[in-house]
Amino acid sequence: MRTRFDRRLHFIGSLAPDRYVRGTLAFTVPPLDTDEYAVAAWWPGDARYGRRTTFFVWPVGQDTASRYRPLMLLRVQMPPATETCPVTVPKPGPSRWGNYGNGLLSTGLPRDGVLVARRDPDGTLFDKLGWLPHGFTGVLTVRGERLDATSPPMRVLSVNWGYASIGPAARGSWASAVQFPSEGCWRVSGRVRDVSLTYVVRVVAG
Repeated sequence: MRTRFDRRLHFIGSLAPDRYVRGTLAFTVPPLDTDEYAVAAWWPGDARYGRRTTFFVWPVGQDTASRYRPLMLLRVQMPPATETCPVTVPKPGPSRWGNYGNGLLSTGLPRDGVLVARRDPDGTLFDKLGWLPHGFTGVLTVRGERLDATSPPMRVLSVNWGYASIGPAARGSWASAVQFPSEGCWRVSGRVRDVSLTYVVRVVAG
């Protein structure tokens, strides 16, 4: 992996170092596949000091000191989606919806993890998914895959940028019109350059 734009990367947050170039980052593990994951980081400030490489990946191997391995290697064990859909739980809100994000990109999710979509005449399920950036713009790409059964991917009909009259979306946000081929457990991802956000919802017909 040589670039921060690699699609295998999942953005988890920004680290703000102190004057001693130290810092911590608390994050929620995105809904990844069961596997082992290494840490990658990008320092845009390093270019000021003449360093060519500002993107780094820390592979974990036999040469890694044993005391650092638990901090550098993330083992993710996802439950079987065919048994229990591992829905993403947002922060509580005043309604049945809550906020879920990673500091740069966020969205609203149903607190119970159930996304009620409109059943169209052709049998597909339609909904509009919102994406709110924090301090940046760009081209948003969206994709979705079903986790609990074999299915064609979610179809993205359009992605539009717009402004709301009130609230955080007044700064500008995306609305993506999508079609789910069927009900079920779906993992949805949005990406703008190197910033991504992934969540899981159980889609049902309303």
